[in-house]
Amino acid sequence: MKRKRLVVLLCVCCLPALPSLASASYFDGMEAQRQNDYQTALREFKSAEDDPRATYMIGVIYEKGDGVKSDYAEAAKWYLKSADKGDSAAQYRLGRLYERGEGVEQNMDEAIKLYKKAAKQGYVDAREALKRINTE
Repeated sequence: MKRKRLVVLLCVCCLPALPSLASASYFDGMEAQRQNDYQTALREFKSAEDDPRATYMIGVIYEKGDGVKSDYAEAAKWYLKSADKGDSAAQYRLGRLYERGEGVEQNMDEAIKLYKKAAKQGYVDAREALKRINTE
């Protein structure tokens, strides 16, 4: 019985450390990307999959084709994970994919919806995209 309580206590005490472990993987991924070590960056970002910054960066890697074959559909998948958690950069980039029909079926309504979400958070490029769309 004491052993079971000890295990439960240890689990409860370790739970607060989990987000910092994900953050460490995110920062390790950023450092690897800075050094153009995209395979390591991708691995680190994927290990921090619950962090919207990490899923956004995975999308960037696939969109740009940094160390992998450029794959807009894969980029869209990762941007969506991040956008659903409120990441404005991911909302903008996913909106851009919808606007262009890259990796997803072209859908201006979806693009505008995503641009508006990002713009509402102050994302300047999204505001510019909305202005451009409204003047076309």
